[in-house]
Amino acid sequence: MRRSEHFETMNKFTREGLLTRRRGVGHLASRQVLRLPLFGLAIIAILGATIFLSWQSEAISVKAGQIADRTIKAPRTATFTSDLKTMERRQEAYDDARNIVLRADASVASTQGEALNQVLNGIDAIRADKGANPGTAAERIRSTAEGISADDAAAIRALADDAWDRVKVEAQRLLNGAFLTQIRAEDVAAVKEGLLEESSFSLTNPERQLAANLARLFIQANVQVDADKTKAAREAAANNVEPVMVSVQQGQVIVRDGDPVTKYDIEKLQYFGLLTARDSWRQLVGMLGVLGIVTVALLLYLHKFMQGVWESRQLYLIGMVVLLPVIAGRFVLPNPDLQFVFPAAAVIMLLAVLLDFQVAAVIGSFVALYLGIVSGSSFETMFVFFFGAIAGAWVIWRAQRTMTFLWAGFAVAAATFASAASFALIHGDLTGRQAANLLMDAAINGGLSASLTFLSFSLLGTLFGITTHLQLLELAHPNQPLLYRLAREASGTYHHSIVVSNLAESAVERVGGDPLLARVAVLYHDIGKVEHPSFFVENQVSGENVHNSLDPRISAQIIRDHVFDGIRLAQQAHLPKSIVDIIEQHHGTTLIRYFYTAAVNSGMDVDESSFRYPGPRPQTKEAGVVMLADGVEAAVRAGVQSGRLYEDGERRADGAAQVCENKLQEIVDEVIRARLEDRQLDDCALTLKDLENIREAFILILEGIYHPRVEYPKLRSPEEPATPPQPEPVEVS
Repeated sequence: MRRSEHFETMNKFTREGLLTRRRGVGHLASRQVLRLPLFGLAIIAILGATIFLSWQSEAISVKAGQIADRTIKAPRTATFTSDLKTMERRQEAYDDARNIVLRADASVASTQGEALNQVLNGIDAIRADKGANPGTAAERIRSTAEGISADDAAAIRALADDAWDRVKVEAQRLLNGAFLTQIRAEDVAAVKEGLLEESSFSLTNPERQLAANLARLFIQANVQVDADKTKAAREAAANNVEPVMVSVQQGQVIVRDGDPVTKYDIEKLQYFGLLTARDSWRQLVGMLGVLGIVTVALLLYLHKFMQGVWESRQLYLIGMVVLLPVIAGRFVLPNPDLQFVFPAAAVIMLLAVLLDFQVAAVIGSFVALYLGIVSGSSFETMFVFFFGAIAGAWVIWRAQRTMTFLWAGFAVAAATFASAASFALIHGDLTGRQAANLLMDAAINGGLSASLTFLSFSLLGTLFGITTHLQLLELAHPNQPLLYRLAREASGTYHHSIVVSNLAESAVERVGGDPLLARVAVLYHDIGKVEHPSFFVENQVSGENVHNSLDPRISAQIIRDHVFDGIRLAQQAHLPKSIVDIIEQHHGTTLIRYFYTAAVNSGMDVDESSFRYPGPRPQTKEAGVVMLADGVEAAVRAGVQSGRLYEDGERRADGAAQVCENKLQEIVDEVIRARLEDRQLDDCALTLKDLENIREAFILILEGIYHPRVEYPKLRSPEEPATPPQPEPVEVS
């Protein structure tokens, strides 16, 4: 086929396919017309409820004990009554000890004196029994004088009579002397401690100690607080305190940036109305209006450029990415100590890993706008978050190693510190200490963002049906059970899959798809052939074709079944849905032409649909490219085996067969044209330009695979005549 005819044919069928797809898209959009509006309403409702529930917190932006993040001055000169200072003065007057009114109880002294005398008389009776056992006598003394120690009881038992008389007299004197003063309940302990010092020095030290210890047993309060009179005196004292007036001049600093806020500062701010939200309902409506405008812009972007996302479960991922940081930021960002620690970049890094960097960048800009709005229209917050998120998303995009998450965390930290420090320089307040604090906050932000992304990307990918590059790299390892089985039981199919994976990866990269997904999916696309490997020609090493003895309809059914078997094996191995879909779609609904032709030529009455693969047709760029690569590789390999790929009878000077590049291109064009004519590419997003790029990628790789081989000369025996030297080959591989 001439090149002009090739372009004309491709243009015709591609144009028809595009028209079909456009009609399909319109039909799909009409069925899901409410999906995006409901999504937008949910975003506005949730954010609006969050703002409404936390709206009261905006009436007080500073609290006592908090470090002020701005300087606030008095708007006018005023003198007002300070309720705080007045209350403190009145409390001081109320608590003054001079307001306590006491009531004396004269009966306490006589009662306690009589009790002491009874104890002393009892001890006299015990001491008079000279024949009693000393230990028993000491115990009887302790029982009589409750509270006295065993040592004191033994000492009293052992005292001489004259010494004991002196102790009795001194104990009575000490008790009577103590009751000459007013003893309040809280003074009892102090009076007891002071008895030893009040004892007479005419006694020996042991006698003084015994007298004091005996008197202590009977010390009690002899005055009580008159509660009614005390309360009246305190209230009168508090009421006599005059209100405390505070004067503030216009322009006087009430709160200084960086200083702790006191309760007196809060009182002044409240007096001037600086902590009271004015027209709060208007501010609330205005904030909700701005949020609504941003949400409408988000919906327009999703509808125009992300149809595949909003028509799938991934729309819920977008909603989660928008709502979680904005709701958390509403409560966290007003605290200046947490402003640069907040790991909002994690959600944008997740989008970059799970979807695409461009999607992450655009959604990140919307999230930055949301955060700026809910945190008080802060441009600094928007800029710092957006710059940090973009830096992390750029590094982590299509991460293929876990180490990339660490580097992404460093990127977030560096970007956050650079942007925050720049704003601090603009404000003129970046000191060495502040720079160190910013650096620490940025490092925590980067660490948290990277950790949250690493811990959640796999779970979220599974939840929303997204396959990550790290999962694909793991699935591509030859030690994976299915690949290991394919290589051992169907080595021809395995080699075929390797070649097709090279073709598909190169072509998908040119048309803007996911090349790694294409490569890994191709490795598994024919995995169903391991169930009956000998029924596929690439695995028939003996040269005998088992289909020669089978009914073409049975052979066709066996060939068809490798798709069903592949789907079953892939699902049993829990392969990602994107790979299972390509296994299901890589033949589309193409005709198994070989056996269909054999059936028709044998005179059978056959239905063409029974010789077609079950489908569906490819739904994505990757699936479409895999179909083309699979067909092209099989056709070119068949051409090589039949000799159609080489110039008839032509040889190079070194004896190698000359590859016919035109015939290679004709085979590629023929496969692509056949798929177009069979309308197999109508449901995927491949354009005419994409098909030309795919064709060029296929030809470039196939020419490298099937380049000419040098026929090596045999070693001449001594009897054979010498042959002229041959020219040095240009390339040997």
